This record gives sequence, C-alpha cells and structure tokens, in this order.
Amino acid sequence: MPSIARKPPSKRRVKPYAQGDLDSMCGIYAIINAFRALCREITWEISTQLFEHLVSCLKRHAKQALFPIIFGTGNSLMRKLLGEAQSYLKKRLKIELAIEPKRRELKSKSLEAAWQRLSAIVDETTVLILPLSGRLDHWTVLYDINARKIRLVDSSHRRELTRSRCTLGAAKKRYCLELSGAIAIRRVRPYDE
Repeated sequence: MPSIARKPPSKRRVKPYAQGDLDSMCGIYAIINAFRALCREITWEISTQLFEHLVSCLKRHAKQALFPIIFGTGNSLMRKLLGEAQSYLKKRLKIELAIEPKRRELKSKSLEAAWQRLSAIVDETTVLILPLSGRLDHWTVLYDINARKIRLVDSSHRRELTRSRCTLGAAKKRYCLELSGAIAIRRVRPYDE
C-alpha cells in the first residue's frame, strides 16, 4: 500500500502576549514611569531594583501578594506603594518627591472642566498618575496635555489619549478618566537640570 504523503500541521501565526496582557501590574509600572519622567537620574539598574523592591512590598501591604499581580492595584495599595517608592528614591538618590492627592481639585462635571484642571496641574516638575476605566482598567502616567490630547508614559505603549476618546462617565468604548483616584507627583528637590 503506497504511503500517503501527509502535510505537516500548519503553523498559524499568533500574536504574542506582551507584558500586562496576563498580569495586572500596571500600578507598579506607573509608579516607576512617573518617577522616571521626573528624574533622569533613574537608570535601568535603579528601575529594576525599584521594581523588585515594590514587588517585595506587596507581601507587607497586601493580604495576598498574588492578588494585585493578577487582579490589579487598588487606590489604597497604590498609595502605600508610592510611599515605599518615594522613601526608596530619597534614600538611594537623595531626590525628594511630593505625592499629592488631587481629588477635590479635579472633581469636575464636564470633560472640558476636567481638561482645564489637568492642564493646571501637569508641568515640568509634576506628573499625574491617572487611573482609567471603561475601555480598559489601567494605571497610566500623564506628563503633558494640550487642547486635544493627553500625552502618556505608559506600560502598555499607549503614547496619548485624544480628548474625543475620553469621558468622565461610564463607557465601554471610551477611556473613562477616574479623576477621584488621580495622584500628582512633584519633584521638590534637587531640581532636575
């Protein structure tokens, strides 16, 4: 009986998963990215050490350390991790950063009013860690804003959000700016040159 030539199974192209597709560590990345946006002194080595430090702090600040890795970082844990990172940076590089909740200042009924308030906060010495919901649940870093766009330093490689794609209310297809969870980080001293 002649053998039938079999075709090898076809290898289908698959889109590889990227960092963040299977984990929810955007909170830790947002902290590191915010600090890097304000402090050029933070090298790759310092960033990796800060990452290790923050992950190890999860044992102390979360009831189950795996929970925030899988399900994300809530506001309370985010503030604790920011305090840890702030202390680490002050000890390691002698850089002082102020972490300022902006809840009342950002409370707005319209996107236009929120945009104006965000513009008044973000400058050369201040960035804003901003939680998003709607299209995705995610912590990101806002470092610049103009009339039409928010510019980001983001662990998901998002570079900007256009105003037309943002909202303050619940939405599935738009980015909801969760202003009540926004955290401003300001470089106090020494000033970056």
